[in-house]
Amino acid sequence: MKIVCYIFFTRIIAILMKITMPFQWQWCYEFLVEVSTLIFFVLTGYKFRPASNNPYLQPPLNEEDVEKDEVVTESGALEGISKVKKTSNGRERQKEPAL
Repeated sequence: MKIVCYIFFTRIIAILMKITMPFQWQWCYEFLVEVSTLIFFVLTGYKFRPASNNPYLQPPLNEEDVEKDEVVTESGALEGISKVKKTSNGRERQKEPAL
């Protein structure tokens, strides 16, 4: 509802005020749009502020609640592939496992 009111005010009401105001009062249009934008963002920030009892921000109480992540150091993409060193005459000298 707040978003609809903000868009309605800044796009319709403020523009109608700009059209109907005399030239000396044209700065009121910009002032009203900026103030309404400030109020909109302050109210939105207040509504979505962090809460002290947010369950997503609480640290786990015991070790069983903590999920252990498995660290993978090898991807398996190079599994079974070996590196071949060649001598200057083109013959294979020895095979080494890659990585």
